[in-house]
Amino acid sequence: MKILKEITVWNGIEYRQPNHTYLLNSKNQIVAFAKWHGDEIDELKSRMVLDKRYRKFEETKHSGLSKLISKYNTENIPEEKREEFIPVYERTFKVKSKGNEYIVGYSKNQLTCSCIGFGYRGKCKHADVVKKQHFSSVSVQAG
Repeated sequence: MKILKEITVWNGIEYRQPNHTYLLNSKNQIVAFAKWHGDEIDELKSRMVLDKRYRKFEETKHSGLSKLISKYNTENIPEEKREEFIPVYERTFKVKSKGNEYIVGYSKNQLTCSCIGFGYRGKCKHADVVKKQHFSSVSVQAG
């Protein structure tokens, strides 16, 4: 796990774009973040990949986010307890798209995808393909 502080200079924007400090897991997903204007920390219920395009970050220390590392670091969790933190899927599917490979997971009549778009919107074309090919006769929801 690592803590990254955004240091992007936002030129040409009429309003102040806040630069937060993020706690990321080993998959580059945001676990929690500290808002730019104070000590308030928000923990995310669902993981979202941090989009680093056109943005700058530096690795830093943050007392509030550092306290959360032990809570979310699965490397320190015994194998039998990891399933509480790592999603377990009934089935997984590999979907290739534009040279990339994504994992679509199915569990409890829901599909999830490892792509960035699914992290933002809760749906994507990869999950739609799996739904159409494998679950066309069953009611399955994305997200």
